[in-house]
Amino acid sequence: MESSKVLVLVSGGMDSATLLWLAKERYKQVFAISFEYGQKHKVELEFAKKLVKEAGVEKHFIVSIPHLKEIGGSALTDESIDIPSEDYPDRPPITTVPMRNLNFLAIASSFADVYHIETIGIGVHSVDSPYPDCRAEFVSSMEAVINASSVMVAEKKNRMYVWTPFLGMTKTDVLEIGLKLGVPYHLTYSCYKGTIPPCGECATCRQRQEAFEKLGQKDPLTQ
Repeated sequence: MESSKVLVLVSGGMDSATLLWLAKERYKQVFAISFEYGQKHKVELEFAKKLVKEAGVEKHFIVSIPHLKEIGGSALTDESIDIPSEDYPDRPPITTVPMRNLNFLAIASSFADVYHIETIGIGVHSVDSPYPDCRAEFVSSMEAVINASSVMVAEKKNRMYVWTPFLGMTKTDVLEIGLKLGVPYHLTYSCYKGTIPPCGECATCRQRQEAFEKLGQKDPLTQ
């Protein structure tokens, strides 16, 4: 793909931080976008701000999506549902936020369309993730919809891309890339419960710990 600008979805977690640093190497202009959607771990946005500042991006958009909390049904947004202390199950877990990445990419593509950014980056990795909207079929379908909806594409006859370099990788694979890139993982946050320090018990905490342990590294956030 030939593009000089990229808009990266930055949550404040490991995957999006690694993608942000990879984007810095591959693109001339890097923009970032983060979302406040009523998540219990809203503290991740403070880490996202620090990451973006450290990366020196062109502009950081922070967007509020209140309806995802209003829907309910997800442990990440519904106060009546506890965050489970367990590994990810083989099926979509209770922490699934319905159509979250669809909403994120739809909104990000609106910004990209206005700013004439042809590439949108999202750090999904499907091998060890049970979420439906982290799969290759979701990404390819979303890219088709974005191109069919874009004013920029209609006028310039170009194409927009959803950049997902981590598809098919594990969390450990992503971390290995990030360590080589010098990602400041002490500025990242991965706990679903939103505690400081992280709980160490929820699925995303466990996955993060496992990745560092497999590479013989210590997590700088928990040292």
